[in-house]
Amino acid sequence: MIALMRRSAAQARYVLLGSFALLFGVQLVIIGQAAEVERTHSFSRMAELLPGFLQRGLGSRAMLLASFKGTVAFGYFHPVVCLLLSVLAIYVMTEPAHEVEAGLVDLELARSVPRHWLLTRSVALMAGSILVAVSVMALGTYAGGRVFAAGSFDLPSAGICARLLVHVAGVAACCGSFGLLLAVWSRRWMTAFTTAALVTVVTYLIDFLSIGWRPMRAVAWISPFHYYPALSILAGDAPNAQNLTVLYATALLFTGLAYWRWQRRDL
Repeated sequence: MIALMRRSAAQARYVLLGSFALLFGVQLVIIGQAAEVERTHSFSRMAELLPGFLQRGLGSRAMLLASFKGTVAFGYFHPVVCLLLSVLAIYVMTEPAHEVEAGLVDLELARSVPRHWLLTRSVALMAGSILVAVSVMALGTYAGGRVFAAGSFDLPSAGICARLLVHVAGVAACCGSFGLLLAVWSRRWMTAFTTAALVTVVTYLIDFLSIGWRPMRAVAWISPFHYYPALSILAGDAPNAQNLTVLYATALLFTGLAYWRWQRRDL
């Protein structure tokens, strides 16, 4: 198992390191921008920059974004951050499809490696990657506060940051597990990865559009991003336990189905 994980981590090292660096950099940039706006007392005008449909859909919560705390917290639910973390999880979890396509499965199983270890390796690597990613994001927030002397401003509390990070990790785990489910049915890595990534982008758009488009709210429940109401978390009135249960239970369901299919697949 350790040898499998080392090989997979080595193969994905450039993608992982590049993604971690980008997630860290996004936090720095957002805090630097927020600190400059706060020093010029310009947050009062930021609400006017929001599109009308967002102001109507978000209501009073739109004002949370027009504050230093809200802007810093935005670094945890920025579209780039949410989609990058989700696609990173998919990338790691779809490796079994690559091994089938490249014929590596025959070599691995010939060494008396239990079949399910190939999936367990991907699940463990995804969990580790997500843990490192959210830790890097938290470190970026701390570093940004020190670099830009933002400690005197109203930074989000550690509790709020932790709740946001646990939710975004749940979204990534859900998307990654869906990618694993597709991977065990596919013989081509590109098919599994592209399909899972496109579904992730589409579900994000569904959740985003549901903010200001009422008919879209009827189907928003299918999106994992629907269970990451960042502004409600920031406001302190989100049903955190319910949302986290849906996200992690769905991830476990997809993973369980993937194991079931993998054990019965003719390799």
